[in-house]
Amino acid sequence: MQAVRFSVFSPQPLADLAYRPAAGAALEKVKFFPTARSPRYEYRGAMPLRFFEEGTQAIMAEASVPAGLREALLLFVPTEAGAGPSGKPRFQIAVLDDGAARHAAGGLVIVNLSGLALSGTVNTQAVELKSGLHPPMSVGRSAKIVLTTLFKQRTYTSYSATIGLGRNERALLILFPPFNKGSLEVQPRLLVDEPPGTGRSPKK
Repeated sequence: MQAVRFSVFSPQPLADLAYRPAAGAALEKVKFFPTARSPRYEYRGAMPLRFFEEGTQAIMAEASVPAGLREALLLFVPTEAGAGPSGKPRFQIAVLDDGAARHAAGGLVIVNLSGLALSGTVNTQAVELKSGLHPPMSVGRSAKIVLTTLFKQRTYTSYSATIGLGRNERALLILFPPFNKGSLEVQPRLLVDEPPGTGRSPKK
């Protein structure tokens, strides 16, 4: 039996997904925002945590949150495994530790889901971004990010931006595959909020 608070995010906001807060409880709808974490939800029960399609109640995604993790961000990514009964895609879920101890104010976390090997700088710090989640970096109130990739012996800019943060804010930068086939420019999603416990809602 585990107890966890979680929020959700998807590169394309999803509708008609729900979960059971506890065994035997009624389904509760999960709300997605296009540019922010969802509200925080609570779950108490056995793993995996399952998400259902409203109406059919087909399982569309499930997440196994590690024991001891109390605050999680669940990142929904479409799978290649086919659609559910209504034709909507099923999802795999990346589980991120979203607690204040892991990702504090003034911190930047980058998740590279682009399929590209990226390197570059965050302010003056050199970074190498392979696939997946990368450790938090302290950036203070702003971060100038320049990321490149190598293709056919040439270096191309895949992402370049400057991020500004408020006094108690933190940033999560998620890099998705390029929108156009053959492009080397990644699709970014920047989520800015305050760590859990501040009483402030995420920016939408």
